[in-house]
Amino acid sequence: MNSPRNKNLDWAEENGYEYRAGQAGSSRDHVLGIDRNRLFEIVDVRVEKPSDGAVYSVWQTIVVIPTAGLNLPSFDLVARREAGALSIVGIKGLELKLAATAPLDDQRMLEAFSNNYLLFGGGVRRALAASPHSTDEPVPSPAEMASICKPSVLRFLATAVTGSIEVGKGGLTMRAPQTRTLRPGVSDTILEGRERESLLTVANDLLDVLANAVSEAPLPGLTVENTFRPAELLGSVLGGVLGFVLGGCAGLLSLFLLDENHMLLIPGLALGGAALGRFLGKTAMRST
Repeated sequence: MNSPRNKNLDWAEENGYEYRAGQAGSSRDHVLGIDRNRLFEIVDVRVEKPSDGAVYSVWQTIVVIPTAGLNLPSFDLVARREAGALSIVGIKGLELKLAATAPLDDQRMLEAFSNNYLLFGGGVRRALAASPHSTDEPVPSPAEMASICKPSVLRFLATAVTGSIEVGKGGLTMRAPQTRTLRPGVSDTILEGRERESLLTVANDLLDVLANAVSEAPLPGLTVENTFRPAELLGSVLGGVLGFVLGGCAGLLSLFLLDENHMLLIPGLALGGAALGRFLGKTAMRST
């Protein structure tokens, strides 16, 4: 059986691409070439991922393609199945909405897109660092992001099979979808040989759709809202922690008042307290 390196080398040679073995410590199997008149790079990179209190090194295949000439705002599309801590604390990025009277096909398309991705104008880090009330942060506004939320783009992303996508600094970076689990919660997502063609195809298809969408009319009735509120997030987190501690303490206290058959009250009260604390904390900070 060929090793991953041999498969990637064979694929590069078959298509006339340049192959570089790379550094085993941080990157490997680097392939450079031109597809659909666009330069591209595909490489396996090593990243660190936390899981169950430990940090594991995993490999991911990514494709990078310059976006010069497309005049796109910076944004991240985080695959929902990879959102991790963002979903846990309730961060969902920009919210796309349609009126209840919108055509059913449009509503289903938007729902499918929202089930696939979380959209962050300016990228996740910059979006979270910026207050929605600030006009100084260089983060695309919801109005600017509406320029890419065209029907053809949303329709494509509603069905595309890919990992998270980053657009910024003149390029698009697309990650392979997480499909191969090595440990609970931790996945290597390496595409080997001709498998890499699928990721390159999806990336180029998306760029084609974005390029053609410039002259397309927006989805009728679509609104894009910034749902991130730093104060609400802080209240949710602090309330959840406090609720978990108080709920756990109440569970421990119940041991002295009830018999040992009620041991399940401890985790139940802790988790219930965390949920109630998050709700109350978020509600209390909503008006700040």
